[in-house]
Amino acid sequence: MDKELDARIHTRAYQIWQNDPSPEGKADEHWEEARRQIEAEGAAGGDTVQQEPTDQSAERERGSRIAPEEQLQESPGDVSEPPKRAG
Repeated sequence: MDKELDARIHTRAYQIWQNDPSPEGKADEHWEEARRQIEAEGAAGGDTVQQEPTDQSAERERGSRIAPEEQLQESPGDVSEPPKRAG
């Protein structure tokens, strides 16, 4: 296996390990999953630029603080009136 591919798989396996809620004893599984992902990326588009994973925890936290009426989205064809605010 060439060194660049091995390094890419190692990095991806580490990212998978970091996101696994119970990663202990799963090194081989993480490695194989990383290898499959890297191979699929290669088959899909040749050379792809690997980006660092984005921390989306701030977005999740922000989403939980949005007022409930702002979280709802209208469905297509929904003709009901929006709830009226008191005050």
